[in-house]
Amino acid sequence: MKKNNKSALAKEVVIFVMPLLILYFIFFILPFFMGTYYSLFNWDGISKTKEFVGLKNYIELFTDDPDYFKSMVFTLKYVVLNVLATNILALLLALIVNSKLKSSKFLRTCFFLPNVISMLVVGYIWRFVFNQGCAAIYEITGWDFFNTSWLGGGNVTVVAMVIVATWQSVGYIMIIYLAGLQMVDTTLLEAAAIDGATWFQKFRNVTFPLILPSIGVNLFMVLSQSFRLFDVNLSLTGGGPGRETMGLALDIYTEGFQNNRMGYGAAKAVVLFVIVIAIAILQLRLTNSKEDA
Repeated sequence: MKKNNKSALAKEVVIFVMPLLILYFIFFILPFFMGTYYSLFNWDGISKTKEFVGLKNYIELFTDDPDYFKSMVFTLKYVVLNVLATNILALLLALIVNSKLKSSKFLRTCFFLPNVISMLVVGYIWRFVFNQGCAAIYEITGWDFFNTSWLGGGNVTVVAMVIVATWQSVGYIMIIYLAGLQMVDTTLLEAAAIDGATWFQKFRNVTFPLILPSIGVNLFMVLSQSFRLFDVNLSLTGGGPGRETMGLALDIYTEGFQNNRMGYGAAKAVVLFVIVIAIAILQLRLTNSKEDA
């Protein structure tokens, strides 16, 4: 009987899991190996012939491409600011929604709604806001804050992209934090209140340690999403002026599909993949160690 049960369970696993694994292999694993393969060739992405160059693309990337490192610096600035802004704001919103407010359901819906809009559409909407909207407000109020060249390059443009990305994704991250907050045992909070703990002390000593799994998940999600900066980058600035605001993902796209250097673009994509995996593993180890402590 046990053998029959095990065989039946194995068949169910194969039936239900195998289709997903096949799709995952086709759309994720296979493209990665194909990209790694193409990174060893000099190929324009169109012609049938490819010139094998080995590691030449990687050598050029690290020794003769200063624009790539400019894109790296720009992306790292964006990643740090976006991870901090999105998670801090999402946690604050989750705390507000989790409180006993009559409008909590309405607020939850309002905060989540931007997430259903395409990031590319959101970028074009905010480009209008930064250009025409802020200019109109400046003419009415005369406040220099609205006269800022938000999309003119530099650190201001990084902040503008973080504002757009945070506005769009904060609702989804908030839902995960909200699920973590609702799993917190209220009896622990009541016991802390009886002992005279303030709201901040209850949050720091009780709530925060118990929602560390949610924090770890959200950090990983926002971190990986930030490194894949493309939609906002393309719709807001297109990498300009010049290449001053070009992130790594847009740089890979430009190299492969506009400069017709598919092999070199694939090499950049492989390097980005390794960087994201390394940082993600480090982040997960740090959060897991805090959870175990």
